[in-house]
Amino acid sequence: MPGIRLSLKAIVNAGQNKDICIATMDHKILEASIKTVSQRTTEEDIRLLVSCAQNRELKKGEVLLKEGEVCRSFYLVEQGYLRTWCNKDGVAINLSFAFEGDFTTNLRSINGRRASELIIEAGEDSIVWVFDLDVILEQFNSHPQMILFIRRLSVQILLAAEEHSNLFKLYTPTERYHYIEKNKPQLLQRISLSQLASYLGVTRETLSRIRGKRDR
Repeated sequence: MPGIRLSLKAIVNAGQNKDICIATMDHKILEASIKTVSQRTTEEDIRLLVSCAQNRELKKGEVLLKEGEVCRSFYLVEQGYLRTWCNKDGVAINLSFAFEGDFTTNLRSINGRRASELIIEAGEDSIVWVFDLDVILEQFNSHPQMILFIRRLSVQILLAAEEHSNLFKLYTPTERYHYIEKNKPQLLQRISLSQLASYLGVTRETLSRIRGKRDR
């Protein structure tokens, strides 16, 4: 990503000092992504959220949330993408992909403090923000905008999961592909045919036939 990267500490300090410009590439991504969740979030709220986050660089295939681990964070993608998948009888089933500006987590693990049945890993070399939910709740539990942000983010992630579930309930494999083509073109541009087939719940051969008919 072009531009000068600043450390987390530098961003927080910049936000506290009016004489320092805080409009860095990192901060713009954070602000835009956070305000997508809740328009009421202020600059002060964003600074508080950033103070609870770590900026991590991941290599392709590096795991952010392991199977069996209790999830206590939510993740914002700055660069690259994250893949959420589960292992079903030795077969990897793709459940979601989070691209630049997207949040992701495992709400089931967070809410029940149970071992995650999902894996979240980098689909390519990536840069992500890891927000520590326990720190946020401990330090800002009485901060209404923080609680509102967490709730709205949870709803947003639940709606995304419901959208994926509805693909299987309402559409045929061909209709699923056309839905992705229209509504999520990034998937077609960024992930492999095998990964897309897993996400759509079809074999790679079936997906190739669907694409072949579409190209005629």
